[in-house]
Amino acid sequence: MQPAERSGTNNLKIALAYLLMIGGVIVAYLMIRSYGEGLISRLPIQAVKSSTSGAGSSSPDVMLHVLLALIVVIVLARTLGSLFRAIHQPPVIGEIIAGVVLGPSVLGHLAPSVASYVLPVTVAPFLNVIAQVGIILYMFLVGLELDPKLLRNRGHATVAISHASILAPFLMGAALAVFLYPRFSSASVSFTSFSLFIGVAMSITAFPVLARILTDRGIHKTRMGAIALTCAAVDDVTAWCLLALVVSVVEARTYGALNTIGMALAFIVLMLVLGRPAMVRLTLHYGNRGLSQGLMAAIFVALLVSALTTDLIGIHAIFGAFALGAIIPHDSSLARELTDRLEDLVLVLLLPAFFAFTGLRTQIGLVSGWEQWMICALIIAVASAGKFGGGTIAAHLTGLGWRDSAALGVLMNTRGLMELIVLNIGYDLKVIPPELFAMLVIMALVTTFATTPILHFIAPREEFLAEEPHREPAAKLRLVRPVRQGILVPVSNPEKVGPLLEIALWATAAEDLPPRVAAFVRRPIGGIRSGLREVQRRISPRSHALSAALDYALEREVAIVPQASWTEDPAHDIIQLATEIRAAWILLGFHRPVFGADFRGGAVGEILQGVATLPLNVGIVVNTTDHPIRSISAVIDATSDGWATLDLATRVAQRRACELQVIWVPAPDDNAELQEMLDAVAARVPQVKPITLASRSASELRKHDLSYLTLVNANLVEPMEFADQLTQVGRCTIVVQGTSVRLASAANRTNLAITPA
Repeated sequence: MQPAERSGTNNLKIALAYLLMIGGVIVAYLMIRSYGEGLISRLPIQAVKSSTSGAGSSSPDVMLHVLLALIVVIVLARTLGSLFRAIHQPPVIGEIIAGVVLGPSVLGHLAPSVASYVLPVTVAPFLNVIAQVGIILYMFLVGLELDPKLLRNRGHATVAISHASILAPFLMGAALAVFLYPRFSSASVSFTSFSLFIGVAMSITAFPVLARILTDRGIHKTRMGAIALTCAAVDDVTAWCLLALVVSVVEARTYGALNTIGMALAFIVLMLVLGRPAMVRLTLHYGNRGLSQGLMAAIFVALLVSALTTDLIGIHAIFGAFALGAIIPHDSSLARELTDRLEDLVLVLLLPAFFAFTGLRTQIGLVSGWEQWMICALIIAVASAGKFGGGTIAAHLTGLGWRDSAALGVLMNTRGLMELIVLNIGYDLKVIPPELFAMLVIMALVTTFATTPILHFIAPREEFLAEEPHREPAAKLRLVRPVRQGILVPVSNPEKVGPLLEIALWATAAEDLPPRVAAFVRRPIGGIRSGLREVQRRISPRSHALSAALDYALEREVAIVPQASWTEDPAHDIIQLATEIRAAWILLGFHRPVFGADFRGGAVGEILQGVATLPLNVGIVVNTTDHPIRSISAVIDATSDGWATLDLATRVAQRRACELQVIWVPAPDDNAELQEMLDAVAARVPQVKPITLASRSASELRKHDLSYLTLVNANLVEPMEFADQLTQVGRCTIVVQGTSVRLASAANRTNLAITPA
C-alpha cells in the first residue's frame, strides 16, 4: 500500500473512531439521564441557600469593609501566590487558598469576630459586582491569549485526544451525579441540570495554567508539549461552548433551550463573519501607534456589548467577553497592548475580589464526617481518572508512547481558576449546593497542585529535551581565538544608558562595527499570559532602556545596532549573543548592591564567570562623571586583565585624543612586559605617562592622583583597595576582566590585545 493510501486509511479510521466515541457518549449520557430522572432527592424543594446572599442594604461603614477586604485579600493573595511560585507551583493555587483562608472555612472558624469585621456578609453583594467585572475582563484576556493557530492544521488525532479528554470526564461526572444527586441536590433542581453541570465541572482544563507550566519547563516545543498545547486550546473552546449549552438548558428549561442555543449559534456566526474581519482591520489601522483613549473606549464598549448580548441570550456574560477576545488577532500589537494595559489591573485588584467572594461561599466545615470526606475523595478520583484516563488512552491510541501519553493526561488535569468560574456559575444558578461547592473547590485545588510534581515524576524535563534534535550551542567555541571586533552593550536601566553608550562609542574604532546595544527583557511571569508569544519570539519585547539608547543615538547622530530579546537567563543570553556576533568586548553597567560595593554580584558575576574560558573581555562601568575627560588612568599589571585594561584605555584615549596615564602594579616575579606594553600603546596614543609603583600595595597607589575616568584590572580591585573608589560619586571607574584565551607567545598576545593603528 502506498504511503498516501495508508495515510488516508489511518485518517478514516480516526474519523470513524471519533464519531463512534461521540455517539457512544451521547447514548451513554441519555441512559444515565433516563435513570437519574427517576431518582428522588432527600432534600425538600427549596432554593439552595447561599451563604453570600446577604441583603444589599448598605450601612455607612460598608465602603470601609469593602476596601479593607480588598486590601487584606490582595496582600494575602500576592503573598501566597509568590510562595507557591517559589515551589514551582502555579501562583493561582495560592491566590485561591487566600480567598478560602479569609472565608468561614479558616478565619471564620478560628477568629469569628475578626472574620465578621474583615469580610462581613454585608460586603458580599459589593464584592460580587467587583468580582463579576474582574471575571469578564479576565475572560476577555483569556480570549486574547488563545492562539487560533493551535486550533488549525493539527490533524484529526489531536482533536480526538482533546475531545476524549472532555467526553470521558463529562460522562464519568454524569455517572457520578447519579450518586451525588439524592444526597446533595433538592427536588427543585432537575437531574438533567445537575448532571450536566457535574459533567462540565469534571471536563475543564485551564489553558493559561497548562501553557505556563510547559513554557516554564521549556518543553512547549517538544512533540508532547505541542500536542498538549493544541489539546488544551481545543479543550478551552469546546468546554466553554459546552458550558454555554448547559447554562442555556438550565436557564431556559426545556421549552426555551432550543431557542437559546439557536441564538447562541447565531451570535458565534456573527462574531466570526462580521466581528473577526472588523478586528483585523482595526489592528491594521492601529499598527504600532499606541493605544489611544478613544480606541480603548471603543474596545471597552464592544466588550460590554458582547458580554451584555450573551447575558441576554441566557449563556452568561463571560462567553461574550471570551468571544470578543478570541476574534482579536492573537499576535497583533493591539492584543499585546491590551494585555499589557489590563493584566495587572485584573490580576492585582479585581480577581482578588473574586477569590474573596469564592472564599465566602466555600464552607469546608460543611464537609463533615468520614462519609462526606470519602465522597470528596471520590470526586477528586473521578475528576482525575476522567481527565487522565481519557487523555492518556486516546493519546496512546493515536501513536504516542505510554510515557508521553501519561504526561499529556496529567497536564490535561490542570483546572485552576477556570474551574472556579464554572463552579460559581453553577452556584449562582442554584444547581450546586454549598456542601458540594466546597468539595469541588477542593478538587480544583488538589488536581491543579498535583500536576507539576506528577509530571516531573512521570517524565522529568531533561528526558523530554533529550529526545529533541541536538543542536550545537552558539556559545561553544574553539579555544583558538578567532578574529573579533566590536562591543556588545547590554542595557536595562534607562538612566545609565547615556554614559554607558558614550564610553562604548569612545572605545569603538572607526573601522569597527557600531556597538550592538541589546536589551534583554524577562518574560512576564504568572498571570494570564501563556508565555507562547514570548518564548516563540513572535513579538519583540519593549524596553525603555533601548528606547533611551535610540534617543541618545539620534540626538548625537551616532550609529548603533539596537536589539531587544526575551530572556529567562540574562547572563547566558548576553554571552551567547556576544559569541554569535563575534564581539571582542562586553560593556556592562554596574548595579549597586544594597550593602557593600561588590561588582561581582548578580548577572554581572555570572557573566564574568561565564566568559572565563571564552575569547571575550568584559568592562564594568561603575558610576559616571560630569567632569571633562582630559586624561585617563589605567591601573594594570602583566595579567590578561592588564592587557585587556590597557586595550580599552588605549581605545578611549586614542578616540578622545587625551593623555593616558599607565600605572604599573609590579608583580613579585616578572615585570619584563611593561616596556612591550608601552611600546604597543605609544604607536596609537602620543601622550603616554608611565608610572611604576614602588610596591604592590594600596598605599603606594594612593600617592598618585587618578583621573576622573580610571580603568583597573578586576584582579587588582581587592589588593589595591579599590572598593572606596567604586563608591565615589562623580568619578567613573571601569573594572576590566580580560580573556585568558590567548596564543602562547607575548608577541602574538600583543597583536591580539592591542593592534597598532
